[in-house]
Amino acid sequence: MSNDILERRYRALLRSYPAGYRRERTDELLEILVSDVSATRRWPEWRQAVALVRGGLRVRAGSTAERPTAVLFWQGMQLAAMAVLALGALIGLDDAVEPLELGGLDSLPAVLVDHGPNLLLILAALAALILGRQGPAAGLVVAAIVVPTAVSVHLFANSLPQWWAPVVAASLVIAGLRRPADVPPVERGNAVVVTLGVLVLHLMPVGRLTMVDPVQRSLAAIAVVAVMAAFLWVASADQRMLLAAAPTFLLVTLHQVTTDPASMMSFYPAEGLPSVIVGVAMVAAATVATWRRHARA
Repeated sequence: MSNDILERRYRALLRSYPAGYRRERTDELLEILVSDVSATRRWPEWRQAVALVRGGLRVRAGSTAERPTAVLFWQGMQLAAMAVLALGALIGLDDAVEPLELGGLDSLPAVLVDHGPNLLLILAALAALILGRQGPAAGLVVAAIVVPTAVSVHLFANSLPQWWAPVVAASLVIAGLRRPADVPPVERGNAVVVTLGVLVLHLMPVGRLTMVDPVQRSLAAIAVVAVMAAFLWVASADQRMLLAAAPTFLLVTLHQVTTDPASMMSFYPAEGLPSVIVGVAMVAAATVATWRRHARA
């Protein structure tokens, strides 16, 4: 009975591997993991658990593929487009809710005109990408640039980040149409998890680090450190996370460059310059990690 429980828990850990890999290797791996194990053990060793999860992340990132670098590049591009669109939708939703809170239902018509087309088309393009429909996604992401601007100049005139989201994503989606046949698209579930992981990175309470209250500042610091540690732990095994997150930092930078370019040259730039530096650092880290992995292989 205990071995059955242990086997079920190992199977749960093996779900970190892609479905195709599990179909081919699960029985073999379970035989290795469960053999010569005490009948009283009910839980996997924590080091084994960590190793299995990291192994699953590496396989998802293409470590067992014939061309792992190609998988990293093309899937990273697809995930980056999803992350940019998801962040644009999140920012757009937040900006749409604010006038409703201040002006009530009287401001609803203006909100629908200014924000509605952008939100709907970005979400439609994101859904198409998650479903693996690259062609329709390319059309929708271009429409997300043109249609909202034709309906209302509010987003374009203010150079808001949610207007830039489909602009940044368009190049990624259109380039992704040339993905080689031997590089599989990202699994839907994995795409959703990676996208949510990047969004959590942008939801860190960084602004609270400057609060006067030491308790609030300490809690914010703990939250930021915990989120960054978790993200980097995952990204150290799956470098697609770094490629997915990097372009999302362009949205704030593009907004700042077009609305207040002088601030980018100040000694203490507000957000834009630090954001783009973080994005470049993530791409560099992914490149170095991939090169080192190939060198070891």
